[in-house]
Amino acid sequence: MASAASLETPPSTPKPPFDQLPSTDFDVVAFYNDLIHDDPTITPPIAAIESLIELLAKTRLTTISETLALLSTHSQKLLASQRNPIPLSAGTELFQRYLVSSFQQRPSSLADSDFHTLRDHILSNSSLFVKRANEARLKIAHCALPFIKEESTIFTYGYSRVVRTLLTHAAEANRYFNVVYVLPSKGLSETIAKSIAALNKLGIPTTTISIQALTYALSSLPSGPPPPQFIVGATAVLENGSIITELGTHQIGLTTKAFSIPLHVAVESYKFVRNFPLGYGPLDLARMGVEQDILQFTTDTEASQNSDQEQLSDGKPMVEITPPELINALITENGILTPKAISEELIKLWF
Repeated sequence: MASAASLETPPSTPKPPFDQLPSTDFDVVAFYNDLIHDDPTITPPIAAIESLIELLAKTRLTTISETLALLSTHSQKLLASQRNPIPLSAGTELFQRYLVSSFQQRPSSLADSDFHTLRDHILSNSSLFVKRANEARLKIAHCALPFIKEESTIFTYGYSRVVRTLLTHAAEANRYFNVVYVLPSKGLSETIAKSIAALNKLGIPTTTISIQALTYALSSLPSGPPPPQFIVGATAVLENGSIITELGTHQIGLTTKAFSIPLHVAVESYKFVRNFPLGYGPLDLARMGVEQDILQFTTDTEASQNSDQEQLSDGKPMVEITPPELINALITENGILTPKAISEELIKLWF
C-alpha cells in the first residue's frame, strides 16, 4: 500500500545530475560576448538564442533529455555571467519553450525519425525563428508610422535600435518631423551620433539636450498642434507592463506625465519576460539578478569625482524599472498594446 506521504506529494521529474550531461568544449559565454561585440545590431535576447543554437550544433547529443538538460545548464551559465541577465532571460526562456514545443509537436513526417534527424530539423527551424525575430524592428516601424505626425517633434532618450529603425522608416516614408535626442549622463555616444547623422542625411532636423535640460526644453515648445511625444526603446518588458530601461527613463516618464506628453515604448515581443516585480526599486532589480551599485561612498576625492565613469567602465549602462502607469502604449510587431495587455500576451506566447 502506498504511504500517506507518497499520496500527498506527486512525483517530480528527476533532473539529470551534472556529471551525466554530454561533454562539450563550446564556451557559450565567450560566443555570446563575441556576438555582442562584433554585431552592433544584435540584441541580447537574440544573441543568447544564437549562442544556444550554436551550442546544440557543436555538441554531440543522443537524446531529448540530454538536449534539454544541456540547454538548461548553459542557459544558467550564460545568465550568471551578465550584470543584467533580464534581457538574456527573455531569449533563453523563449528558446527553451520553443525547443520543448518542437519536440512535442514534431511534424508527422518526422514522427518515426531518429533523434539526429529530428535534431537537424529543429536546428534548421531555429535559424528561421531567429530570422523572424530580427524582422520585428521593421514591422514595429510600420506600426509606428501613424504616430509620426507631419511637423511634429519626437523626443527620444539614449540609443535604441528599434527607435532608430522606426525614425529612419518614417523619414524614408517622406514624413517631416523634428527629433530631440535626450542624452544620458555619459553624453553623446558613437551610436547616437550615427543615428543623428543618418536622420540628417534624410533631411530630418535633430538636436541634442542633456537630461537636465528636458523640463526647460518641453516648456519651450510651441503650444499648437501637433503635440510632441516621447518614443523610447526597452531592454525588457515585465509581466505587469513595466519596462527595463537605461537609467534615467523613469525620471523622463515622471516628467512627461507632468507635461501630459505621451510616452510610447517601441519594443520587440521577444523581450517580454515572465517576471512580475513587486516594486520598481533597486531591490526589485536585485531579485531579478541585476548587479549594480550607484552609491559608492569614499573619502578619496579623485575616486569620488570619477565614480560615475567607473560604474560604467564595462560599457554597459545601468538600468532601472519604469512603471506601467507612466507608459501610454507599447509599439510591437504584433500591434499597439497597453501595459495591461502584456500579461495576456505572455499567456498566449507560453500557453
